[in-house]
Amino acid sequence: MENTIGFAGVAGAIFISFAVALGIEWLSLVLLMKMMPASSVAATAPQKLSPVPDVRKPRGSRRIAA
Repeated sequence: MENTIGFAGVAGAIFISFAVALGIEWLSLVLLMKMMPASSVAATAPQKLSPVPDVRKPRGSRRIAA
């Protein structure tokens, strides 16, 4: 009675483990993308009327080209 595992058994186990791992990763990425918004969220009216200036766009500073 032999107690060995053939090459086909080992190769099959490796293939099945890769297939399961990639399937789980693909499924998690699909579910993550479904939870994320498809487009950027527009600002609401109170955000648009906020008195706080946008500091990302300086108004008075211009660079003079040399």
